[in-house]
Amino acid sequence: MVKNEYYILNILRGLGALFVIFYHFFVFFFEHQSFSAGLFNMEGVELARPFYLDIVDTLPFDIGHLGVAFFFLISGFLILPSLERYGSFKDFLKHKIFRLWPTYAVCFASGLLFVYGFFTLQEWEFPYTVGHVLSYFFWVRDLAHYPYIDGAVWTLEIQIKFYLLSALIWQFGKKNFLEKMCAVTLGLSLLTYALYSFTTGEDLWWGYLVFLARKNLKYYMLILLGTVLYAYYKKTLSLQRSFLLGVLLLGAFLSPLFYTPDVLKIHSYLIGFVVFSYFILFDKKSLQGQRKNNKFLGWASNISYPLYVGHVLPGYMMMYFMISQGINVFWGIGLALVYAFIMAEIVHTQVEKKFLTFFKQSKTTVA
Repeated sequence: MVKNEYYILNILRGLGALFVIFYHFFVFFFEHQSFSAGLFNMEGVELARPFYLDIVDTLPFDIGHLGVAFFFLISGFLILPSLERYGSFKDFLKHKIFRLWPTYAVCFASGLLFVYGFFTLQEWEFPYTVGHVLSYFFWVRDLAHYPYIDGAVWTLEIQIKFYLLSALIWQFGKKNFLEKMCAVTLGLSLLTYALYSFTTGEDLWWGYLVFLARKNLKYYMLILLGTVLYAYYKKTLSLQRSFLLGVLLLGAFLSPLFYTPDVLKIHSYLIGFVVFSYFILFDKKSLQGQRKNNKFLGWASNISYPLYVGHVLPGYMMMYFMISQGINVFWGIGLALVYAFIMAEIVHTQVEKKFLTFFKQSKTTVA
């Protein structure tokens, strides 16, 4: 969990989770129906366009990706203290496994149960193969080039690889770790861009891996911006060096080195970075927890991980079930929201916290 010293990170984490769940249930489901239904290998359904989408579409950013920006920046901000705390490659990876996998596995499995129940009621064949499901359970879905089952966890696939790369570089020398991470990431980005240019128009078996590498490395730039802000906040990096690394990373993030998403996504990440930077650089009281605590956002932060990884599959199934019964989809959304928050609270207290406690106890025993 985030220390009280970084109180504002809790607020941004909670907001990020709320932004994402709002986006998936109230925006994405309506505007990208073919993709939403495609998660279950189903045909999209015709839905009336809600009135509020006209307002959402006028915003100069994408609210879901604004939440994602906060998640990536927080991950980057906390990677150094995590590496410093757990030290060895083995202990760091064990911490990440205990921190992330049990909660993810329970949430994903419960989502699959909803899919199985809905398809059984419809007397349809379960839409996923064993290999497809296992690739999701062990975070290799993108490497195996399987289609999405749950569209919410693509960020987790990227973060897992970032953690592995960080732990490897940390083991090769802790001195100037951040500079090494930036140099390796920028070097790999240049290499993959060269390979991408070479494979353009060619049907090569490894072309997809190049595309995947470019996608991951793009978001590594955003994560590392969070790490630069942490190093500057802790005064382990000078203002000049922080500014130089920040300009390099942000410039690379926006450059043709990577595939270019739509403008709204770019705006979302830039706004997220500006907001995050403001609190780190100019509002130390909020960062250090000297503001009045917001209980709801604090709670949303505590349950943010299971809320994030566990809402799409069961939520969308409830919505499709209501539609199949001729009931207004917003009843399904309401039911999905109630389920998501109750599920997240239970998984947080009964799985997430208990596995973290078990890891800490086992580490103490070994020591």
